[in-house]
Parts: sequence; structure tokens; C-alpha cells
Amino acid sequence: MSLTFAAFLTSAIPSGSHSLETGAEAPSITLTPASPVTTDSLKGKELIVNFWSASDAESRLANRRLSDLADKGDNSDRLYLSVCIDKSSVLSEEIAKADGLSERVISLRAEDVAPEVLDDYQTRRGCRTFRIDRFGQLQSATPCSQFQ
Repeated sequence: MSLTFAAFLTSAIPSGSHSLETGAEAPSITLTPASPVTTDSLKGKELIVNFWSASDAESRLANRRLSDLADKGDNSDRLYLSVCIDKSSVLSEEIAKADGLSERVISLRAEDVAPEVLDDYQTRRGCRTFRIDRFGQLQSATPCSQFQ
């Protein structure tokens, strides 16, 4: 059984065919029971979601920028999610520690999200960062090299 990331992010669009254009409805992010996040904790929050890989240098730099952003100012209405797309959960945890991922960033492993999430967000390779508003609309979809 999996949990829907947030009720306002649900969608009936088939896996992998979502529009990732600014203003489009964000694809649903479905969590597995092992995920450290609950659906209720995400409702009404702006989400910054960074999909990354340990083998991609730009990904690791984006994680540092994400940490810096999370550590600045009041983030009561914003959540930061770092989703490692690598199959090895041990590797993803070690890299997150080595890169100094902030405690304000929720670290997720590939096994914490349903497999279709990586297809929907077109993140099977490389790194992308998404900003999703509190209504579930994409505000930006950025390659990690351009994430500020």
C-alpha cells in the first residue's frame, strides 16, 4: 500500500506523460510505507523537490544549494525534499551525510517513492529541481546546474 504525497497533487494522467511546464498540475508523488514523510505534514506547503544521483556532480552541488536555502529564514510554509534516484540506499545516505544535507531537508531514497514518480518527473537520469506551490502547481522545473 502506498500513500499519496498530498491530496492536492493527485492526478489521473498516465505515468510519464505529465506536462512539466510552469503552471501545470504537478505529478503525484506517491510515497511508500517506509517513507519518513506523511501526507498530512505536506498539505498547504510549498515544496522544493530535488531529484539527484550520487554519480552526478551537479546533483551534489544542488543538494548543497538546497541545504543553504532551507537554512535561511522562516520556512514554516515550505518543505524541502531531496530524493536520491540511486538504487543503493546505503550510498544515498552516505552521500547525503558527506554533502552536509541540512536537517531541514527531508531526505528520501528511491525506495521511499513509488517507481512511477521518477518517470513522471522525468528523472531517471541526471538531476532536476522542482518548485511546487501550495496548490499543487509547478512553479519551476530546473536542471540542477541552473538551480539557485
